Amino acid sequence: MYLEYWGLKGPPLENLPNPDFLYFSPKHEEALTRLIYAAQGRKGAAMLTGDAGMGKTTLTRAFIRQLDSKRFDVGLVANPSLEPVDFIKEILYQLDVQEDTTSKVDLLRLLNEKMLANIQEDKDTIVIIDEAQAIEDKRTLEELRLLLNFQMNDRFLLTLTLVG
Repeated sequence: MYLEYWGLKGPPLENLPNPDFLYFSPKHEEALTRLIYAAQGRKGAAMLTGDAGMGKTTLTRAFIRQLDSKRFDVGLVANPSLEPVDFIKEILYQLDVQEDTTSKVDLLRLLNEKMLANIQEDKDTIVIIDEAQAIEDKRTLEELRLLLNFQMNDRFLLTLTLVG
């Protein structure tokens, strides 16, 4: 009722990361530009940090929206506080890879095959880890680091973006 009265298109002040309502301060614009630069430049890794409530998750959604789906295959892990094998499985799930194994070696092979298939399709793989500060398991952090070992001679096979 109040939407119509005030001429609003949607409910105001929702507690959701809707990029339509993101205020692009100069810092937000710079952060988005840097994330896009890292993705387009195949930089391997990028990081977005800030205090709670500053719009990191919403900015991440704006970043995903800016990426051309014909060029980028994006996987967003929103809850990264997982055991290492489950963490890899979640990345695969977010990249639309069906898996039926619990072998870490097989999971990593599937991930490698997905990234190589993306290259064949002229796509870059982007993996975004939101709430990265919530990762407490040192083994999961090590898996994150090891993802950057997926490389060819002249490029990374993915861009890992840590947000938190």
